[in-house]
Amino acid sequence: MKTAPFVDIHTHPNRIEKDTVVVQNMFPGESFAAFSGRNFYSVGLHPWHLKSPDENNEMLTLVENALEFDHVCFVGECGLDKKVDVDFNEQVRIFKAHVIIAEECRRPVIIHCVKAYNEIFQLHEKLRPEMPWIMHGYQGNMQVTKQLGKRGILFSFGKSLFNKKSKSIESLKCLPMEKIFFETDEFDRDVDEIYKKAAELKNVSINILKNEVFNNFNRIESSLLSRF
Repeated sequence: MKTAPFVDIHTHPNRIEKDTVVVQNMFPGESFAAFSGRNFYSVGLHPWHLKSPDENNEMLTLVENALEFDHVCFVGECGLDKKVDVDFNEQVRIFKAHVIIAEECRRPVIIHCVKAYNEIFQLHEKLRPEMPWIMHGYQGNMQVTKQLGKRGILFSFGKSLFNKKSKSIESLKCLPMEKIFFETDEFDRDVDEIYKKAAELKNVSINILKNEVFNNFNRIESSLLSRF
């Protein structure tokens, strides 16, 4: 039986990893490579980079333009961040706009969230999206994890798994396989290191973990992965 590739659901550098499906994050208007088999992209307006409403609206148009390419298959990262000095109401407006675009283009959403889990939960409850939401770099506690999980939200884990004090460890342990992804955002090594740590924490083999996560990716992006 052929082993599934690794999946790196969220990374910023233009990195090529062996046997890995990579989803590289890009800013609206940035150039990106043609599809070569395992290079996918996400595009969105990060809450740190919001400007005036008019400028933000222009950026949203660029997001829509990029999504015309099949391998730009995620919206984001976008989201809410209460630690950044950016008008929160504008953050909410732009996040909701991303969700609308994602629903229209049939793309999952990769979410940046800092101290705004309640707002994300409430918006998911209000907007009732059909497309999956993925909390990237997730570090929420068990209570938040269960709350978001009930809404069908998915979770991506990264370097925090190496921090013994991180709340993300218990969250990873309690989550079923079908709700998890892994990423190398802010991590200077390949994603296989994240998988090794996660497999240890969940007490499963790396191959089982690879197959399960690849199945998750296949489930939300089945039309694209049919090219493999």
